[in-house]
Amino acid sequence: MTVIAEVTIPADELALAETFESVPGLVVELERMVVHPENRTMPYIWTVGQTGNDVEATLQDDPTTTAVTKLSELDGGSLYHIRWCRETQFTIEEILKVDPIIITGTGARQGWDFQIRFGDQKSISKLQENLNDRDVSVELKRLYAPEAPTVDGQFMLTPKQRIALTVALDAGYFDVPRKANLSELAEQLDITPQALSKRLRRAHKTMSRYVLTTGESGIERDKRRD
Repeated sequence: MTVIAEVTIPADELALAETFESVPGLVVELERMVVHPENRTMPYIWTVGQTGNDVEATLQDDPTTTAVTKLSELDGGSLYHIRWCRETQFTIEEILKVDPIIITGTGARQGWDFQIRFGDQKSISKLQENLNDRDVSVELKRLYAPEAPTVDGQFMLTPKQRIALTVALDAGYFDVPRKANLSELAEQLDITPQALSKRLRRAHKTMSRYVLTTGESGIERDKRRD
């Protein structure tokens, strides 16, 4: 049975730590690719919430990149082709050795969050062993067997909803007391506060429906983690 793991790797142990420090609020998303084995080293990224020459220059100056090419720019984000430094590329190759399917990957100042599908739990242990051998720490935040079909691996969230949730979470919007307000987040995403509010409500509704319909066993596991 396949399993899905949600893991976090510190930015300073993987990639773009200096970029995240230099550009507050920047979120980076991996562009999903169906590529095998020799060219899977995360070559395409989206920068979300921040665009312009400053971001591109910062990416080029980051010690974990050796070449940066902007491919396109859309509202709220830009697509780049990245060539990683040797150290970062080796770390990515260690992740890929166990032949996982990387469903999502999001980088921010707090670290890199991955949602990865494995063929079995032994592969997760092997991944942790591979990274620990390179002095890279990996935190396993959640492990579960998929119980319902998902879109993009995120409980049927749309990419825009997932980005909005990520930015809000990283900015402390859900903290008590809040560390950011809706207008600040909307400005960062280059949308109106009304549009962001609607996007977050729809994401909450989708996630709530998923949690409440996955069965008592899944809910009990979450309670034990709390």
